Amino acid sequence: SISNTNIESEPKLSSEDTSDSILSSQTSSDSNLSRENTDSPTEADVEDNHQFVVRNNRVQECMSNRDDWYSKSKNYWKEVPSTVDGMLGGYGSLTHSDLCSSAQFIAKLYTGLNTELALDCGAGIGRVTKGLLLNIFDRVEMIDTCQEHLDSAQEYLGEEMFARVPAQHCCGLEDFHPAPNTYDLVWMQWVIIYLSDYDFIELLARFKKSLKKDGYIIIKDNVTRTGCELDDSDSSVTRSDYQLKQIFKRAGLQVVVDSYQKNFP
Repeated sequence: SISNTNIESEPKLSSEDTSDSILSSQTSSDSNLSRENTDSPTEADVEDNHQFVVRNNRVQECMSNRDDWYSKSKNYWKEVPSTVDGMLGGYGSLTHSDLCSSAQFIAKLYTGLNTELALDCGAGIGRVTKGLLLNIFDRVEMIDTCQEHLDSAQEYLGEEMFARVPAQHCCGLEDFHPAPNTYDLVWMQWVIIYLSDYDFIELLARFKKSLKKDGYIIIKDNVTRTGCELDDSDSSVTRSDYQLKQIFKRAGLQVVVDSYQKNFP
């Protein structure tokens, strides 16, 4: 884990990295991958590319065309079935081990964690809302770009659980502006890959302001061992741990807990 002596006075963020093996199995058959070979930037890189953290020209070019970048991912998810298997890209069998690991991870933050309201980012049909967040928090808001998935949440969650979802936001995270001092927890799982570096940093800065006292942002996503991997078919980029930490730093956040997802194939 990574801690800081100023933990009580600084915005806090926790992250959990899923296994590299699941990343490889999801992307190895795609021929449109661009891989970056290095992480460490030079001074010139930082000065010339202040809106980017990744140092791959192809990725930067794709991110620069904002409308095309986000329309590809939105169109991709419109074609995905509103099922658990659809939400997990055909790996629905992993949902139990994923949710169990997430529950163990969030338990590390229980001391001082308020449990009134959480936000599930990239919520889809509510897999994480149902299987994790509503077991801990009184209420959970959901945000997703696909209205069809959000519409399926009521049936998937059931009437009793859905009554504890005070709001559904059909909106891309890049355009989401939450109210200040709103959430006890912001949960972001397998969704940051669809954000450009600039929008990711800006979003985290907004989420930082949206947290209540002692609130947390939790990010759970795949990471590369080095560099980044671009999937041009849905405008997604998987970053390295180094790149993610640079983004967190630029957003004014500090990592207080960091762990690795186990029991994935």
